[in-house]
Amino acid sequence: MKFTIDLEYTPRSPRNGFPFTESSFVRSTSNYSFQSNEIGIALVDLWNFGWKDGPVVASLDWELSTERGISHALRKKEIIIKQIAPTINELRQLGIQIFHCNHATFLMDYPQWVGSTTEEERKNAIDPIVIGENVRVGESSTFPDLEWRKSWMARHSDDVFNLPWSSQQGEAYSQIKIPKEVEPQGQDMLIYSKGQFHRILRNSGIRVLFYMGFETDECVMHSDYGINNMHSFGYMTNIVRDCTTTYESADTIEGSWRTKVAIEQIEKRWGYSIKSNDLLRSIKSAVR
Repeated sequence: MKFTIDLEYTPRSPRNGFPFTESSFVRSTSNYSFQSNEIGIALVDLWNFGWKDGPVVASLDWELSTERGISHALRKKEIIIKQIAPTINELRQLGIQIFHCNHATFLMDYPQWVGSTTEEERKNAIDPIVIGENVRVGESSTFPDLEWRKSWMARHSDDVFNLPWSSQQGEAYSQIKIPKEVEPQGQDMLIYSKGQFHRILRNSGIRVLFYMGFETDECVMHSDYGINNMHSFGYMTNIVRDCTTTYESADTIEGSWRTKVAIEQIEKRWGYSIKSNDLLRSIKSAVR
């Protein structure tokens, strides 16, 4: 079925009838027409931090076992339960393909794993989880000297990520599951790499992706199955604004500014944005 949809973007250039100033860079719409069988939903890294039965490290309490703090975990949980789960349940009933994009480690136990992967892809699904941040010393150079570079970079990494805590918290990753509200169902597909994702999209004729999940400015953008990589193949990669967030800081939490800036970055570089109810309404309009 064919439907029309208004996709949103934030311009960075002059607009007719408006002064050329930053306050004129307001979110605008562009109308597209799609067939329902050429679009898919990409769910990125939906994990069960924040659930009562979620990952807990024995040496840490429930709060310290989360990735970026309890407020962040509970915000993601609320988005999953109130926004993502009901949206994908309706979209699935409308025949829209759902893709669970996650680390292979968290996908292998679902029955859809075999149908989503080739034998070679399953053999190659060695997917180590990287805990914390690696210390990078930059290009080979005699200045600044190597030991000085290593020293300050290691200290900075520890200042930001608290490496002893990161090492302990890393034990939680063996307990991660996809939350029960958004577990794979029926004909859903499981994605762990860009090559596998490209193969499935190419074979199914899907060329428009709507991304939901976390973290907006990290995994949604830059993971193997994320917006940047799939855009490089030529797919239209859009973000569903009320179905994503990233971790904030004391300076940004009140307005969710890191998340908002990340969404504008996606609109500028890789695609468009939309809210979940507008996505649903557009597709439903074609079946009335």
